[in-house]
Amino acid sequence: VSGAMAMAPEEVFGKKKGRDGILRGETEMDQAERKRLRQAKKAARRKSRKAKLADEKLISRLKPELGLNNPYEKRKMREELQMARASGKVVRGEFDDNTDFKTSAKFFQRMQDDVQQSLREDGDESGKKRKMGDEETMKSSKFKL
Repeated sequence: VSGAMAMAPEEVFGKKKGRDGILRGETEMDQAERKRLRQAKKAARRKSRKAKLADEKLISRLKPELGLNNPYEKRKMREELQMARASGKVVRGEFDDNTDFKTSAKFFQRMQDDVQQSLREDGDESGKKRKMGDEETMKSSKFKL
């Protein structure tokens, strides 16, 4: 008789975490557990379907000269996008809701304010050490032409 027959299933397969950590057959589960498992499967299916539709929508917005009218090329592009997203190479950018830039002056002023705010948040990590009175003396209004 082999020694493998004397082992528990946890010793053979290795311990898993979460819902998969409990090794049970369908006959050992009660109604609530079967329902919970079915809902988890359906949620995973909905999530994958939603991601697939989002990828197809993104691909449809691409330039037509990429040759994506071919269904095989579309499928290949969708699979590449899915693999890149799974490996963490694709990230979603942030949208800025402030679109009140009527002039370039407003745009560049907003950009300057964002940079100054990020510098204030980061502190003086660049290695420059300023004295407390330097900011007053460095203002352009203090210089005489």
